[in-house]
Amino acid sequence: MGIFMKGLIGLGILILLGIVASLGGGEDSAEPATTTTTSTNDNEEKNKEEINEEQPLSNEGISSDVTIKVLGVETLSEVGGEFTKETAQGVFKVVTISLTNGQKDAITVDANSFKLVDSQGREFTYSSSAQISMDVEEDNGSDFFLKQLNPGLTQEGKIVFDVPADAAGLVLKATGGMMGEEITLKVE
Repeated sequence: MGIFMKGLIGLGILILLGIVASLGGGEDSAEPATTTTTSTNDNEEKNKEEINEEQPLSNEGISSDVTIKVLGVETLSEVGGEFTKETAQGVFKVVTISLTNGQKDAITVDANSFKLVDSQGREFTYSSSAQISMDVEEDNGSDFFLKQLNPGLTQEGKIVFDVPADAAGLVLKATGGMMGEEITLKVE
C-alpha cells in the first residue's frame, strides 16, 4: 500500500473519529454533577473493597457472557510510523487483549469499553490519535473501534493509553460490549 493511500486512510479515520466524538462520545454534561452518599452506600463500597483485597485479581474475566483476557502490556514512548508517528505526553501503555463473544448475538467492540486505572484511582481512556497512528501502520487490523464480533468468535487487539510515567499498579476496567457489566482485570 502506497504512502499516499495510507495517508488517505489515516485522514479518513481521523475524520470519522471526529464525527463520532462530536455525536456525544463522552459523558460531559452542562449541569454539574451532584453526589449523595448514604451510610449504606459507604458500607457497600467498603465491602466491595474488602472482597477485592481478599481475592487476587485475574487477567481474565467474564462480562455479560463475553470473556475478556489481558494478554500483555507494552510501555512505549511513541507509536505509529514515519508519517503517523504519535509521541506520548507521558508514556503509552499498549494493552493487548482477547475477547470471546459467548452471547447469542453479535456485540459491538469499542475501545471506549476499556479504561486503565492506576493505584491512585486515576482513570485513563484510550488515546484516539495514538490508536489511529498504530492501526494505520499495522496491517493486522488490531483496533477495537466499533467492530462487530459475532457469537462464538474471538478477536485479539491492542488498545493504546497515554498515562503519566508514574502510573503504577494498573488494572483494566472492561465491559463485554457497549452495555456489558464492568469487570476489573489485572494488567501489571
